[in-house]
Amino acid sequence: MNSTIIVLIAYLVLTFGIAWFFSRKESLEGYFLNKKKTGLWFLTISNIATLIGAGATVAIVAEVYNSGISFGIALLTSFVFGVILFWFLAGKIKEANAKYGIYTMVDYFGARYDKKNYILVGISQILFLIFLIGIQAVAMASLASVLLGINYNIALAVVSAVAILYTVIGGLKIDIITDFIQFWIIFIVFIVASIFGYFSVGGFSNLLTQLPVGHLNPFAFGGISWTIGAIVLGGFLFLPGSHDWQRIISARDKITARKSFIYSIPFLIIFMPLVIFLGLVASVILVDIPKDTAIFSLIEALLPAGLVGVGFAAILAVIMSTVDSMLIGGLTIIHRALFKDRGINFARLITAVFGIISFSIAFLIPNIVTLLLFQAYFALAFVPAILAGFYSKKSSNASFYSILIPSIVLFALFSIIGKNIFILIILLSILIIVFYDKFFDIFKLKLCQKKK
Repeated sequence: MNSTIIVLIAYLVLTFGIAWFFSRKESLEGYFLNKKKTGLWFLTISNIATLIGAGATVAIVAEVYNSGISFGIALLTSFVFGVILFWFLAGKIKEANAKYGIYTMVDYFGARYDKKNYILVGISQILFLIFLIGIQAVAMASLASVLLGINYNIALAVVSAVAILYTVIGGLKIDIITDFIQFWIIFIVFIVASIFGYFSVGGFSNLLTQLPVGHLNPFAFGGISWTIGAIVLGGFLFLPGSHDWQRIISARDKITARKSFIYSIPFLIIFMPLVIFLGLVASVILVDIPKDTAIFSLIEALLPAGLVGVGFAAILAVIMSTVDSMLIGGLTIIHRALFKDRGINFARLITAVFGIISFSIAFLIPNIVTLLLFQAYFALAFVPAILAGFYSKKSSNASFYSILIPSIVLFALFSIIGKNIFILIILLSILIIVFYDKFFDIFKLKLCQKKK
């Protein structure tokens, strides 16, 4: 057994040990919301660790390796805008918890609008989380496949079992505790890997001269319209995440919830350029590899043998940080909708079932960038209704159709229109939320006049 596998096993044993120790005699509220006692720094680091999952590490390195800086810059900008948006709205989410007793965004739609919104958003959020977990699953399976030299599907089955079992044991409190540990592991390892990468390419000037043609084009990934759209709308993509709402509600108070997002920004501004830089290094020193394995191959190529295991453990750590948050988010939606009177052991059973279903998506769509784009566009359909709920008196029908119709269009046309379908999705959602009530008021008025 080589040193890399020994380090990974030691990391997993430590993680499971922490989960078991802190989950003893856990209550249902602790499992879902950490008893609403999460402090500032634990919440800040948990926000970052969940945000920079496979989408901000594996996917960015993969696409920077493949097409250059465009994809990475767009995501970096969207992350910063996203935490600023949550800084504005975290207080309102906490107030909604105090007013309605909500645990997730789905509960909010049921309380603010009506039952049909609750059902639609609940089903949509489950699908949304399944796609998000699928992203992490592809990344974890790619890691196991590279490390162990085994078939992708076998690797996926193994990592699925590990991630699901870990989350079943822990709940949100363990998610937040281990997020704190896992973030520092990944942060330090990426700094070290960037230093090794810098020397391996002979400095920045040599790196720039060796890059493939077009890798510094800021519009290379999806063209000008996609890049502008990603920068303008990107921050809104995080608003529909029930797992993010759940962490906000777990904060000890409104001020803690809001501050945690502002404190996240400096870490993102330091961390994300490191990820983009590593993608550029990969494009220079790695040749003809599957792009989804670029970060893992790069770690093997850059770090000394004794540190490779730590590097892989770091990537596994950040992926697991995101997976457990999303599994708990999905569990909370299902439990509160269907099994509200059942206890914590039943909640753990639901977590396992939801996890198995979610990881299955990675068998069907084993492409991390495709999954990332699809879930991002799906998220856009929720945004106008969420903002209207906070800041206007829009009707439940306007909310319902502003989510339903764009979602149907996305599922029907994503494979045909491709990357730029987000323009159609957000326009449809905005037009429906803004004009639905006005249109039907006019329609009802004309109908009444005809009856007279």
